[in-house]
Amino acid sequence: MTVTRTCSSCGYTAAYASAPLADAHHPRHSCDKHRQTVERAARRAGRARMRVRRECAHAGRPHVHGTRAAYVKDRCRCTACTAANTTASRLANRERSYGRWQPYVDARPVQEHIAALRAAGIGVERIAHLADMALSHVRELADPGFNSETGARRVRPTTAARILSIDIDDANRASHSRVHATGTRRRLQALIATGWAPELLAAQLGRRPNSLERSMVSPSVTARTAQDVAKLYERLENTPPPRATGEQRAAASAARAHAAAQGWQPPLAWDDIDTDPAPQPTVSTPPSDDVDQIAVERALTGDGIRYDDLTLAEQHEVIHRLTARGRSIRDIAAQLATTKRTVSRRRSTVGP
Repeated sequence: MTVTRTCSSCGYTAAYASAPLADAHHPRHSCDKHRQTVERAARRAGRARMRVRRECAHAGRPHVHGTRAAYVKDRCRCTACTAANTTASRLANRERSYGRWQPYVDARPVQEHIAALRAAGIGVERIAHLADMALSHVRELADPGFNSETGARRVRPTTAARILSIDIDDANRASHSRVHATGTRRRLQALIATGWAPELLAAQLGRRPNSLERSMVSPSVTARTAQDVAKLYERLENTPPPRATGEQRAAASAARAHAAAQGWQPPLAWDDIDTDPAPQPTVSTPPSDDVDQIAVERALTGDGIRYDDLTLAEQHEVIHRLTARGRSIRDIAAQLATTKRTVSRRRSTVGP
């Protein structure tokens, strides 16, 4: 049970664990010290009531209350902004006392990096967005005459760190900026070489086929197109095209034939599809009399090998062996995923 005592002279109030402790310690307090404490608290409360809270009037990027920027830029004197300014001042004084105060750094590396970013197609608006800075500030830094009159070519360390952290790559480019089309063109060609028809790729990208054709022949494409094609390539490079119907199988065969005629390389032909040198054109169509015995055996056992997957010589061999085993035209067509008419025509050329 606690005991509370209050001084009749100054109003000092304190709680004690027991009455003997209250009788021993309460008379020892200082009335003058307590009156000074009360006066200081009253002055602080009065100043707090007199502080003016100002909202940020800067368009686009308003300053947040409770920061030194709002205290300086907006002249806000609310409790939170005043406390933030006091903390920042104390930190600066502490760094000065240790000789570690570095409010500015050389702006030349920052300007050189901005120039390199702009040369790579990353404009000042995109730089401002990536660095989370005001566009006017980035434009001022990008100006070759930045602070040339005073010679004070300096920036804050935080500003330098934000801008220098932006890498020069396609992911940082604005979606409407132009990039070289080599990687995009090679990715589309590689997918077509695996059997993906251009119409299917255009549908996957949400574009029209003629728009996709322009991207394949243009020397440059937008960064958004390059990113979309790169994502599509990662998703489809190890995925075969649909072959559920005869029309789909015919489209896949036509796509592979067109890619072979153009000399387009499949995905496995590239180590780095963006930077590898262009390979020498070669004739990739296998000779019609080439027989892959493994493919023939798989087709005979029904191991997922279709009629369209075989060369002309392999088709002859498979149909000849299945016919010799007494299989009917209907059974052969079902096993090779083709039509009875195709088997009948090929069977007539094989002979008994």
